[in-house]
Amino acid sequence: MTYPARIATCLLTLGILLTGPRFSPGQEVASKPDQELTPLDDQIKQFLEAVSLGQLDEAYSELLAGSALAKQDKLLKELVAKTGQLETLYGAYRGFEKINSKRIGRDLVLFRYLYKCERFPVVWYFAFYRTAAPGETPAENGTWRVITVRFDTQLELLWL
Repeated sequence: MTYPARIATCLLTLGILLTGPRFSPGQEVASKPDQELTPLDDQIKQFLEAVSLGQLDEAYSELLAGSALAKQDKLLKELVAKTGQLETLYGAYRGFEKINSKRIGRDLVLFRYLYKCERFPVVWYFAFYRTAAPGETPAENGTWRVITVRFDTQLELLWL
């Protein structure tokens, strides 16, 4: 290889190393799905489908089974009532999609879903926490429980 060809090859290699791989706008790098979270994702999907059908009490009962939130009667009634107003405020249900999920450590997972209505979308937030039951060790054997469920229309927060 000639001296100028070697320099060109070195510069090309250096350029690739410095700039990294090229992706077109909107292209995402494929990531391996976390199989442990699939049942939680399925639980949320069932919940949102039941909400879309107006089966609010059943939806919340299923989602919050085993959660301390299920015992907070006043707050739960308010949440169910607010959920029941979605169609009136934002229009008929059109679908939903997962925006993202994020693990915080091994035992906390946050999910965000976009619930699409005819006139305006709604963002749902779910947090699951896993702890070992009394006598269980370690937490990986524990049960995932919902510790937060809420929704809002603050779409600008999706940019964060």
